Amino acid sequence: MKILIIGGSRFVGPHLVKLLIARKHTITVFNRGVISTKYPKGVTFIKGDRDKGFYVKEKFDVAIDMCAFIGSQTSRAIEELKFDYFLNFGTSASYQKTEIFPLAEESPIGDWPAFGDYNKGKVACERVLEKSGIKCGTIRPAYILGPKNYCDRENFIYSRIIKKIPLILPGNGLGVTQFVFVDEVALAIVALVEHRAQGAFNIAGDQIITNTGLVGEMGKIVGKEPIIQLNPDAIGLNFKEEEFPFDNENDYKNFYQKKQSKLPGPL
Repeated sequence: MKILIIGGSRFVGPHLVKLLIARKHTITVFNRGVISTKYPKGVTFIKGDRDKGFYVKEKFDVAIDMCAFIGSQTSRAIEELKFDYFLNFGTSASYQKTEIFPLAEESPIGDWPAFGDYNKGKVACERVLEKSGIKCGTIRPAYILGPKNYCDRENFIYSRIIKKIPLILPGNGLGVTQFVFVDEVALAIVALVEHRAQGAFNIAGDQIITNTGLVGEMGKIVGKEPIIQLNPDAIGLNFKEEEFPFDNENDYKNFYQKKQSKLPGPL
C-alpha cells in the first residue's frame, strides 16, 4: 500500500516506518524536518508544516496522523489530503474522567482535568473524525515506554535511582499505572492499517502496577535500592511532574478492556 505518515520523526515513528518498509509498503513521511531522522532506503520525505498546508497532490491508500493535537489540525488533514483510510494517533487521556472502570473503547471521551489542554485537543481531534464520515480508526495507547523516549519518564526514574537521589512519589505512592512498549504500539498500528480497522482501539499491556511498585522494579533492574519519599499534598490536580512523571489519580484512565473481537490477529 501507499502510506503517508504525518510526523513520524521520533520514538514510535521510526519503529513504524521500519515495520511498514519490511512489509513492502511504499512510505512517504511528511513533517517539518526539525528532528534529524535517517529514514530507511526507499522512504520519500516531504518537508512541510501541516499548519501552513500539506500541498501533497498524491493519493494514498492510508494516511497515519501521528501528531495532531488540536481539532483544526485533523480537519485540515482530512480536507487537504487524498486517502482511502485515515488512522489517528490518539491517547488514553481522551477519556472522560469517571469512577467506573475498566475503561473500554466504548467509554465516553471528554474532559479529564488532570490532562488539561492535551486532553481537550485530543478529544477535539476525535470529534472531527466522528463527524467526518470517512473510513478511519483511532488508537488510544497507555503511557508508552521504550528506547529513545522523548518524554522524561524512564530516564527520570533510573537516573535518580542510580545517583541515589530520592524519588518523591505523589500522594501515598499507590497510584496505579498501565504501560505499553513502543514496538507494541508500532505493531498494532501496522495491523490496524493493513486491515483498515475502523473505530477506537486501546493499546496497553495486560499488567498494572503502582507507582511504588514501578520504582521498586526499576531498582531491581539496575541493582540498586531506590530512595522513596512521599508528597501527600501532590494528589489529583496538584500532581508535580518535576517530582515524578506519573500522577496519583490511580491512573484509572489506563485500565483497558481490550476489544478482542475488533483487533486483527498477529502479524
